[in-house]
Amino acid sequence: MQPRCVIVSDGKRGHENQSRVLARMLGDESPLLMLLRQRYREGGLSEALLRLSLALRGPGTLSKRRAARLVARWLEPETKYGFRDFANEVATAQGGLRLFTVSTGTPPATLSLVLARMLGAESVVNMTPSLLPRRHFSLSIVPAHDLPAGEAVPPGVVVTRLALGYHDAAAAEFMAGQLCLERQLERDGRYWGVAIGGPSAACPWAGDRVLDELAALHGLARGEGAQLLVTTSRRTPPHCLGWLRSHYLASPQVPYFLNAAEDPFNPLPALYELCERIFVTGDSYSMICEAVHAGHRPVVLRTRVGGVPGKLGRALAALAEAGLAVYDDDSAERELPERLSGTTPMRGEPNVEYRRVAAAVRAHFGLPL
Repeated sequence: MQPRCVIVSDGKRGHENQSRVLARMLGDESPLLMLLRQRYREGGLSEALLRLSLALRGPGTLSKRRAARLVARWLEPETKYGFRDFANEVATAQGGLRLFTVSTGTPPATLSLVLARMLGAESVVNMTPSLLPRRHFSLSIVPAHDLPAGEAVPPGVVVTRLALGYHDAAAAEFMAGQLCLERQLERDGRYWGVAIGGPSAACPWAGDRVLDELAALHGLARGEGAQLLVTTSRRTPPHCLGWLRSHYLASPQVPYFLNAAEDPFNPLPALYELCERIFVTGDSYSMICEAVHAGHRPVVLRTRVGGVPGKLGRALAALAEAGLAVYDDDSAERELPERLSGTTPMRGEPNVEYRRVAAAVRAHFGLPL
């Protein structure tokens, strides 16, 4: 039976991208995308009550008619006739499709269970949704930092060390060639990639810590004979952009700089191909994981004294312990050159974690490997 996936998305690009990777693991590279309607994304009493009801009673207590009404109320297809065309495909297949609903994050997970009930589909959730027991899902993809150390992996769970991702090496190589032509870069030049995020609730920036790291990186690159290929994000704050304009844009050490607030192009896949090292600010777990999927061992730039707090800090520490990233929590007060001492910039094989997780997911559902 051919796998067919429906993604339930809250509109967050990072969540949608991970769900698409999960659909790809299941064998569907063109999944249907269903979006939470705006009033549901904003939460409130209706969302909370539905989630609590599912948590306590389980999705099996929903009638298919009730599930269909909830889907019509809270979900809409990405394209106008997307769901109608999908329904026609299911009807035409006459049972030849194996249906999955896929979601990342808590609000999408709630409606993913409802949609799975309506379609008679199996449900796969990525990350750990609040209040919803894992037993309600056919399979849960759980980040390693969400499981207590030493605890056995529960049934129906696949553990991942990274945010889900897949590095398309062929597409990235093509993009790298285009970037070299457009920006007069040398394909065999010595480049270091720099991905700058921005402060968030999970990882606030403190003082000038990031600017100090970027200044140290610029000096280190000059001493090592490397050039910096730099991209910001839409979260990069104005004071950091101003500093970069003053210190990076006029520097011969920086032949490429993209301001994401002004240019929607994402150069990171090309940078992963062109650069021998990748540096990422510690607020951006997704970009750090992307670099690892591409085969790099990224260096985490500090955003505050004392290390990254909370779950994000634990996730970064786990990556460092596994040898997947270069990170420490400031306890030794080591500056950037010392933190890099003894590390090698050699790139490894891409998509190692993707293949491991994909094999576990497909084995769980009895899909051919």
